[in-house]
Amino acid sequence: MKSGHMISRRGFCLCCMGTATFAATGGWMSPREAYAEARGLVSLIKDSAAQAKIVTHRLRDNVSILEGSGGNVAVLSGRDGLVMVDAGISVSRHQMTKALSAISPQPVTHLINTHWHFDHSDGNPWIGAGGAEIIAHENTRKYLSQVKRVEDWDYNFLPLVQTGLPGRVFSKEHSVKLNGQSLTLKHYRSAHT
Repeated sequence: MKSGHMISRRGFCLCCMGTATFAATGGWMSPREAYAEARGLVSLIKDSAAQAKIVTHRLRDNVSILEGSGGNVAVLSGRDGLVMVDAGISVSRHQMTKALSAISPQPVTHLINTHWHFDHSDGNPWIGAGGAEIIAHENTRKYLSQVKRVEDWDYNFLPLVQTGLPGRVFSKEHSVKLNGQSLTLKHYRSAHT
């Protein structure tokens, strides 16, 4: 049955957190308690990512998905090096490095950020410091360059260091040819990947 109301990913996470807290405490939280719980959500996500095993799913010859470090990470391998779509969470660096090495001994040469959310871009600094060119929409660079407040979580995400910021940005569309593939990046307004 189709519902007229869809819950967002953020709403789902907050709902789960609230339900778990309600069950654990046996009662309702005050708004201040709810915000304190939400503030800890980022730490819980990072703690989970630090312990998570990275699982590699090979989709076809040179395309893989890495699962376990926040948002899924796509990897395109070939003679131009490894091309990553999103970077995961930085605390997964050791596990991500091992998974990438198992795909190919080539270095990461390009990183494409789909958006600024920390579970997709927190790994940018270590990947950028390794020499990868980071490509993203201009809004992604803007949000990663400044303090980004998420009211629902009562949390401030700090700006990334320079090595983690996209060096190549686009406003509407950008194409690049890498590893024998033509990649087209497009800006879709009001969307979440």
